[in-house]
Amino acid sequence: MNGRLEIEVAEEFDKVDLEAWTEVVGAAAAPVHYAPAYLRAYQASPLSPFGAVRYLTVRESGRPVAVLPCYLQDRGDPYGALAGAGLPAGPGPALLAHNWYCYDTRVPMVSLPTERRDRVLDATLDALAGQRQAVGAPLAGLVNVAGPDPVLAAARRGGWRIAPIVARYQLPLDGLPSYESYLVTLGSRTRRTIRQYLRRAADAGVTTSTERPHPALLRTVCTLSRETAAKYGSADMYPEQAFVDFVMGLGEHARVVRVDHGDRTVAAAVVLLDAERLHMWVGGTSHATVASYSPNYLLWATEIRTAIESGRQCVEGGRSNRPMKERHGMRELTLYACVTGTCG
Repeated sequence: MNGRLEIEVAEEFDKVDLEAWTEVVGAAAAPVHYAPAYLRAYQASPLSPFGAVRYLTVRESGRPVAVLPCYLQDRGDPYGALAGAGLPAGPGPALLAHNWYCYDTRVPMVSLPTERRDRVLDATLDALAGQRQAVGAPLAGLVNVAGPDPVLAAARRGGWRIAPIVARYQLPLDGLPSYESYLVTLGSRTRRTIRQYLRRAADAGVTTSTERPHPALLRTVCTLSRETAAKYGSADMYPEQAFVDFVMGLGEHARVVRVDHGDRTVAAAVVLLDAERLHMWVGGTSHATVASYSPNYLLWATEIRTAIESGRQCVEGGRSNRPMKERHGMRELTLYACVTGTCG
């Protein structure tokens, strides 16, 4: 039986019903991007400026059944992904769920029968569209939605415009007991290259580690990440102070993976953790090769090894860089954006 739907809208995370939010994201096995620590950290130290935030909690007959964080981002399409996909976009703001730093946009929900699920999704998108008008944004949307997600069908029912925008990559670990057992799953050429780099790095005295973040180390990660991102015109995605403060605010959800050659860090990354996944969030390297090995390959090896040894079920590889990710056995998943409104 369909119960009455109510949607609560909070403008600060401290005003969200934390017990309800935690119940829903836990039942949905939602990724780290929906965890209270992540949302608090991003609200306090946004990596990209936003003018307002809206946290939606959907209740059915009083029971929390779905949640969604939405940001009025100052630049709704900062790198032209929406415009490039033929969707309406412009240089101005947009009310987006989640944000561009999240490559797994979804409406976290408890398990419901199909009819009730679709009713909740329709109501959630209607609420997002209503909030767009309330904050005066020309556009609202969900970005980076995985192809099979039923929220895309809800967007079609609501007349939203939908288009594929980018690919995301995942490495299911399927209970692999060790890093060596993972290597066996790769193509012989890739497996041989990785083992060769591991030997050369060991001969050069290289060390790798996974550790808790601290500000000085995060500044190093940020510098390496910005240098790497600059090759693709996106270095401004990682403003240093906001980056440091944001990651420090994540608490147990963040670790730093590093590769050190002597007293120099030649590669480093921040990985994000939730109950099921290790997320290769952001990182960089100083050189393509050092002492005949690739710091980037060594960084990836350490991240995947960390995921296996910590019992994660999946490595999330983020977006783009298809050749590197496919060599490491990752599977491609098409991501879509769906938008409503106009940009003139």
